[in-house]
Amino acid sequence: MAHVMVTGGCGFIGAWILRKLLDDGHRATVLDLEKVVRRWEMVLTPQEIASVGYENVRIDDPEQVKAAMAKLAPDAVIHLAGLQVPTCKANPLLGARVNILGTLAVFEAVLMLPKRPGLAFASSAAVFGSDADYDHRTVNDASQPLPGTHYGVYKRCNELNAQVYWRDQRFPSVGLRPLTVYGPGRDVGMTSFPTRALAAAVLGQKFDVPFRGATAYTFVSEVAEYFVAGALHPCSGAAAFTVGGDIVDVPTFLAVAAEVLPAVKDLVTCSGGDLPITSKLDGAELRRAYPQVKRVALREGIRRTVEIFKRLAQAEKLAV
Repeated sequence: MAHVMVTGGCGFIGAWILRKLLDDGHRATVLDLEKVVRRWEMVLTPQEIASVGYENVRIDDPEQVKAAMAKLAPDAVIHLAGLQVPTCKANPLLGARVNILGTLAVFEAVLMLPKRPGLAFASSAAVFGSDADYDHRTVNDASQPLPGTHYGVYKRCNELNAQVYWRDQRFPSVGLRPLTVYGPGRDVGMTSFPTRALAAAVLGQKFDVPFRGATAYTFVSEVAEYFVAGALHPCSGAAAFTVGGDIVDVPTFLAVAAEVLPAVKDLVTCSGGDLPITSKLDGAELRRAYPQVKRVALREGIRRTVEIFKRLAQAEKLAV
């Protein structure tokens, strides 16, 4: 049994990582600015929630991060804490402080431990530009990053810093570059709209997804498994893996969703154009590195999401 520290573990992906860790018999401690369990409640029982440790930590405060790391001495670290695209656009200084300095604080805290834990951290497909930037060709780990947002630049900076830590300290790490991660708990960020559309349809509410173009959809449990695998079984070097998925446009996503939940057809629309991040993501290298992680097809991921949303709606705990 490993003890795994999860920064930003009160968020969407964090909740599903906790689900995976507990399923596999590991112990988890969350570092976050505030203990918010509403996403945990979607996938964990009250007893499981009580078993998760918690430390109140500002990720951009290096001394707080070091103190927590020294106290817990985890076997592995999953670093998720960060601010999403809209916040980084509105406040670039805050975004840089949390996303870049916070990540450096985690690396530095890990380095001071006598026994270095494995480290997996959240990068993003936002390190890439639009489909047009790559002449609509497939993008993979070897493709040149061309970030078009502050958020994407911050994530690319973290990847480059990870490479320096490998060259200077021989400290390995795994960065993951997901794009549109969907499923219960996804309620913030520009790629949250497809998940929120499903919640709206379950509640019988009209909803518009403000983009129509293609994106790479990955169900959250699959992404959570990759983070756990990367932290417990890090590769040699500073890996930055592109996370692939089901590449479809929003009308196709909604058509598949309507097969599972017919109300989608009448209640959910889409408008606007493409996302500023390429949709043609090839995750073959990640699948080769961690072949034990099971692929969750789009229809199955939507079915699981709707199933949980219906349960939450019956308990009057579902919101858009």
